[in-house]
Amino acid sequence: MCIADDLEYDAESMLTDGETWLVFLETAFRKDSTGADTLAHLLFIIKEAIESGPDGVKRAVITLSYGLKLVYQYTDEHKLALKLYLQYLTGHLRPQDEPLTLLDSAIERGAIDIEQAHKKRRTVKNKHSGKSRISNRR
Repeated sequence: MCIADDLEYDAESMLTDGETWLVFLETAFRKDSTGADTLAHLLFIIKEAIESGPDGVKRAVITLSYGLKLVYQYTDEHKLALKLYLQYLTGHLRPQDEPLTLLDSAIERGAIDIEQAHKKRRTVKNKHSGKSRISNRR
């Protein structure tokens, strides 16, 4: 499928708004037009896969998940995690500051928060669809 020059975008149907796209792109590619072109090619491949149907959607999700895993190595979080790990190797960190302790605690709290957010979202969705919670359990 070809992207038309005059294609209109329904802002309410997008996962993020146009301004957010511009912030991401400006931040990432201000001085790197080659990187922008590379991202455009990847986005186009993913778009075509999604448009191809359920198998393409599955492949796009797997591709995006793998990309998220790879992009981590370019983040400040990765650099900080390495610094923390190297400090841990010296044996001079307090037990509560060791990487596994910090990460396990943060992941546990995050999982609880995510589950609560999902429950809240399901409740709101059920309320809007007019279904009772009991009828959704069957």
